[in-house]
Amino acid sequence: MSPLELIVDAGDATAPAVADDAALAVRGLTVSYGRKPAVFSVDASVPRGSMTAIIGPNGAGKSTFLKAVLGILQPLSGQVSAFGQPIDRARRRIAYVPQRASVDWDFPTRV
Repeated sequence: MSPLELIVDAGDATAPAVADDAALAVRGLTVSYGRKPAVFSVDASVPRGSMTAIIGPNGAGKSTFLKAVLGILQPLSGQVSAFGQPIDRARRRIAYVPQRASVDWDFPTRV
């Protein structure tokens, strides 16, 4: 059992474990850093219009999972779709706010 959990509040909606028309559908997602597995064979579905929390202790793979879903990290295996389309076609409908922002304070700007 993975320490990574998705908690979905779908309101009145009921959804199968992985739905094709879900806002987000993940099947068999596996990600590693070198030889060290970080996320192993995760299946998840987030119904449209739901609120979702991804919880787990430090090092559980929450950020790695999200980065792989968004294509920031290359997964070893698995499929990700959003709104019924492969994730690369649905990217315009997805926003990502990283844990830490990197700012180049030396970047020249003028007001």
